[in-house]
Amino acid sequence: MKIVIAERDYNEGVAIEWLISTYSIPINKVFVTNTVKETMAVIEKELPELLYLELDMIPAEHWSQVRRSVKNFSPKIIAVTAEATFERAKQAIELGSVDLLVKPLDPVKIKQCLRMALSLHTSREPIHTFSPNKDEGYSYQSIFLDQEQNNGDISIMLLHAENNKKISDLLQFLTYFPFRDHPTILPLSDMVVCLFKNPTQHTKEEASKILREWEASNIEPLAAVVIPPNNEMKSVYEMYKAARRLLEMTFFIGYRQVILPKEVNEHWREIDPFLTSAEQREWVEMLNGFDKHRIKRWMHQEFLHMETPFPNPEKLRTRLTSILAQIRRFMKTYQLDHDEMEEYYMKIFSEILFNRVLYRIVQEILLFLYELLDRAKTGEVFSKKDVIERGLLYIEKHYTNPDLTLEDVAVAVGRSTSYYSHLLMKKQGISFRQYLTNIRINEAKRLLHDGQLSIKEIAYHVGFRNPSYFTRIFKEMTKISPREFRMQIREDME
Repeated sequence: MKIVIAERDYNEGVAIEWLISTYSIPINKVFVTNTVKETMAVIEKELPELLYLELDMIPAEHWSQVRRSVKNFSPKIIAVTAEATFERAKQAIELGSVDLLVKPLDPVKIKQCLRMALSLHTSREPIHTFSPNKDEGYSYQSIFLDQEQNNGDISIMLLHAENNKKISDLLQFLTYFPFRDHPTILPLSDMVVCLFKNPTQHTKEEASKILREWEASNIEPLAAVVIPPNNEMKSVYEMYKAARRLLEMTFFIGYRQVILPKEVNEHWREIDPFLTSAEQREWVEMLNGFDKHRIKRWMHQEFLHMETPFPNPEKLRTRLTSILAQIRRFMKTYQLDHDEMEEYYMKIFSEILFNRVLYRIVQEILLFLYELLDRAKTGEVFSKKDVIERGLLYIEKHYTNPDLTLEDVAVAVGRSTSYYSHLLMKKQGISFRQYLTNIRINEAKRLLHDGQLSIKEIAYHVGFRNPSYFTRIFKEMTKISPREFRMQIREDME
């Protein structure tokens, strides 16, 4: 492949050329230019696949010409500028640039842009997705049918991206990767299989290099399984099956690593996929106690501190759904099984079923639980507050009833007498009887101030059956009798 580096500073262009030579990128011809005229001539003559173009070198009068040439010869463009302005960004967009780099340049960013441009480039020649070397005789039959004999001279590498949608990108990446000994590359729907004939002993190092190079320009993690030459496995098919079993270990240990036989135990240990009665009680206790720290500790100890042999991933997913059933009951108790929390619950259910990495599932469950517990606790606070307020409103409405009792208020708000008494004392700091008496005496003060009713009538009006008892309670609370209170009001008015 060819690239033109169009840079006003020739030395800087040479430096970019040197950087490209140090990268594992399939570019074998580099042309450095430092004028618009020279750049256009080289593009027309060489038809490069890539163009590294400094926008600042293009005079305004030559912009239309440059844009036409780029359109006609269709190289992928990496635009560069020393001026981070809207005008430069607009020019980069007009050219359809892969990216716009702003000087001073970061070598890592240059490398990422080059890889991105290569991945977007459509070659003029058809790209073979695997190496059909007839002498080797490797094909899909080799891995799916138990007929290709293994003489101890074959190595197999499985490459799996956590996101299955990246398979085509992975295949494109491997097409350009500089293998020491190019393998037969067999893409599948969820991974890529590489078969090496007479491999070197550096297959693991090569797999590690693939992971490093991949992550330089891709966010999605990649895992590699390597089965070195092995006479104990009698066919390529057996090696492939063993590699797939090892690949399942990524559920426990994650991606971004090379997995080898004997480093992990490929056999599953038995577990009970359901919570025991004691564990169910523990979960009820933790949830109802809103104990986030205890829940986090339980989840981490149960799922994130495992040693080989690991349990079967599918049984572990069942165990996680058993926990979700306890959470579901908690949601119903606090009436949170609807709207956005219901959608969140279904999202977690989907994570348990389909997420490829255990620690990510655990993290998502914990985040969901924290949100759920916060909402439930807030709902409980509001529920208690609502109960208290409704009870107080009931007292204020019925305080004139001399037979009003705490039991009447508790029934009105749907709580037990002792529970409502506890809430009232906690919220108001006084008992029901004290609160009721305060309301009655405050209302009596207002009526005494109006002066239209007699003291006896006021006593009956605010809920006292006995005027003498009213006078005694009034004096206890105000230090003076109702009659003295009225006289004091009249004196103040005069």
